[in-house]
Amino acid sequence: MRRRYGRRATAIGALPLLAVTVAGCGGSAPGPSDDSSTAAGSRPSPTATGTPTTPGASAAPRPLTGPQAARAMLSTIDLPAGWSVAKEDLSPAVEKDDHGIHDLKGDAACDRVVADSFRAVRPSAAVGRTMENPLARRSLMFEVKAYPDVRGAAQQLEQVRQLRQKCATATAGPYAVSYGVLSVPRRGDESVGVRLRVGGNRFDEVVIRVGTGITIVTFPGVAGDDPGLVESLTAQAAEKLRQAAAG
Repeated sequence: MRRRYGRRATAIGALPLLAVTVAGCGGSAPGPSDDSSTAAGSRPSPTATGTPTTPGASAAPRPLTGPQAARAMLSTIDLPAGWSVAKEDLSPAVEKDDHGIHDLKGDAACDRVVADSFRAVRPSAAVGRTMENPLARRSLMFEVKAYPDVRGAAQQLEQVRQLRQKCATATAGPYAVSYGVLSVPRRGDESVGVRLRVGGNRFDEVVIRVGTGITIVTFPGVAGDDPGLVESLTAQAAEKLRQAAAG
């Protein structure tokens, strides 16, 4: 079985790996205390496409292929100097851990969110990459998932919203886990942010939908305290996903 690199380290994936991932990047770090701020992501109808159509063509956007998902992934050319690829998995084949919320336990409302996540639409392709900047002792995680239709992609953003509402406190194995609201830039057809804490480590995650695809940018620890980096990378992630879908 091939190893998963960037894919499981997200708010809607398997959680214990997150605490391990950040250990080599400066560990836990203080961040903004306002986890209850209102998210700025737009919430259009799931029928919104964000994809230009030609006369006579179907209004529904086509699902991304595996190569398109890989092209939508952020890379070293999208980052300032000093960043390099630490790990990646660009094979689009979908495995068990690419679907549903794994290992998370909470109260009854939170457990229902976890159970519902496995009934959501399964992705048709998933790729991931982890980047690191050794001098700055920072890391970043990127993920792109393709879904067979807009409804499937929109469900993934709704899962994040539900996690913020219903799983403010939970556990993943020996780790205490909490989800909080994170104010994020408006990106793509819709975007949503979540501040995830695993043990003593913080992860700011921005999930962006463009048509039938979603792109996820995760800022571990102090990486999320750089507003310029957050602004730049989320804008580039949305644009690369749009370009990949158009191509």
